[in-house]
Amino acid sequence: MSVEPMVQDEPEAAEADVMLRDDVAPAESGESGQPGADSAKLVPVTESIRYRRRAQAAEAKLGELQGQFDRIQQDLHDTRSALDAVERRRAIDELLIAADTIDLETARLLTEAAVSEMDEPDVGAAVEELHDRKPFLFRQRSHGGGSMSPKPRPGDNGQLGDAAEHAAVSGDRRDLLRYLHLRRGVK
Repeated sequence: MSVEPMVQDEPEAAEADVMLRDDVAPAESGESGQPGADSAKLVPVTESIRYRRRAQAAEAKLGELQGQFDRIQQDLHDTRSALDAVERRRAIDELLIAADTIDLETARLLTEAAVSEMDEPDVGAAVEELHDRKPFLFRQRSHGGGSMSPKPRPGDNGQLGDAAEHAAVSGDRRDLLRYLHLRRGVK
């Protein structure tokens, strides 16, 4: 590339434009119809500088947009992870409530720890495993009479057993007193 000054006849141009000569390949591209024509292309230096600045500004803007894109991608990844955690927690809570958990928070923490250690997370299996390993976290279902259940008396029509079960389930003092009165035979 060679620099050739261009002579200006116009007085309004305050600065002297210098023309740059870009050597272009000869007429092989088919742009020039005349053989032996001068294949030089003249570009003013100020225009070349302006194009260079625009290109640098565009590259800077591209870098800035790429950085924003990367941050947004990371935010999206974090948001998806948080959403997955919330959905897993909701599923754990539903299963623990259905299993009649006494201490929901403790059971949830233990279940989350078990699920995080699994290769393929299965919340249902984790809740069943927790129920087997720590049954004290779950309410026991009454299976009928226990070791201290009263003897059935003739003529009470199961009223004593019903009162005992109702008193045990509700935990209300009035129900307990009703059961004790029935047991003693006082009405």
